Amino acid sequence: MPLDTILLLDTSGSMSGRGLRELKRAAHAFLEGVEETASQTGLKENVGIVEFNSKARIVQSLTNDYRKCHRAIDSLNSTGQTAMFDGLMASLQEIMSNGGILRIAGVAMTPRIILMTDGNPTDSTGEEEAKKKVLAAAVGFGPKWKEIGLPHPVPIACVGCGECDVVLLQLIAKITNGMYAIVDNVEELSTFFKRQVLLIRFAAKFASDMERLRSQVALAAFLEELGEAVEAAELAALQQLLLAMLVMAISDDDSSESGAPTTVGTTPRAIEAAPARGPQQPSTALVPAPTSRTPQQRQPTTLAPSSGAVLRQQEVRQVRSADGSQAVVVRQQEVSRQPGGRVMVAERVMVVTARQEPTPPASRMGVTARQEPPPPASRKCSIQ
Repeated sequence: MPLDTILLLDTSGSMSGRGLRELKRAAHAFLEGVEETASQTGLKENVGIVEFNSKARIVQSLTNDYRKCHRAIDSLNSTGQTAMFDGLMASLQEIMSNGGILRIAGVAMTPRIILMTDGNPTDSTGEEEAKKKVLAAAVGFGPKWKEIGLPHPVPIACVGCGECDVVLLQLIAKITNGMYAIVDNVEELSTFFKRQVLLIRFAAKFASDMERLRSQVALAAFLEELGEAVEAAELAALQQLLLAMLVMAISDDDSSESGAPTTVGTTPRAIEAAPARGPQQPSTALVPAPTSRTPQQRQPTTLAPSSGAVLRQQEVRQVRSADGSQAVVVRQQEVSRQPGGRVMVAERVMVVTARQEPTPPASRMGVTARQEPPPPASRKCSIQ
């Protein structure tokens, strides 16, 4: 089962001209690196292409036919706004429909999403509401992964340039246990994408040596041998992303070792299953799906007379405290009808906070990445 990677690319109007050309160049270089990794290590990588502008579109479903991926990248055009939430939902739809878990040398690796944007999310509801929806989607990939039918969290690697919302990318990375990087200009995107390729090459080389996989020193030495002198902050972020993808060590008696591919899960209730062909338009709702892995099973959206019926609602609010820190409150309520007609109400609340920070200066290689280990009580970003 190949590794699955979704390239989630911002093709809004602000990316027109040189921006789109450099984005295509970086994405083509990423694919060439993936092909080289497959040739050198035998580890194939399925790549899917999703774009978002005024709407989201699955340009190419997950495949290791890289000619199709190159053609999909060539077909990208920039226009309209920045429907980042729709892009995340389209990516989730593709992973749920066609993704899987890679098993290599006794280790399972979850799919990943590489998100590139040069601006702030927008839609018909306004910029602030669009940000709330994006963070709610990130919660689905991260802490609430079970509730939407994923067998494991899916980390998101974010790279931003131009007038991107640094705090938003930081929160997405923190919530999904991924990473984020800021580049000075679009020409430097290739550096970020190249290191994403080399990260998987490192995993393929040392898949049977968990001690090395967990070692920043080993990762730094590996990258240096390939001519990549990575600064400490980005190195820590890359390792954090890799460890998030290494979801488990497979036991000897794991029945799924029979060679059959491990499916990612059931399609989320709020997202229609992808047809076999043609571009897909995702739903704009993020509603937890039942945790059963029965394909295509969907939960009722209203309370029925019979027992066991469930109604789920989600509210996302963004607030700012007196010290200037931002907070996003995700409140989920579940109403179920029990035998005998009794109605039960369960409520869950999660708070994500982040302090606004200035955009950091670019590092020597043109990429600045920040990913800290879990900090003490005075941490700048936390999930409660």
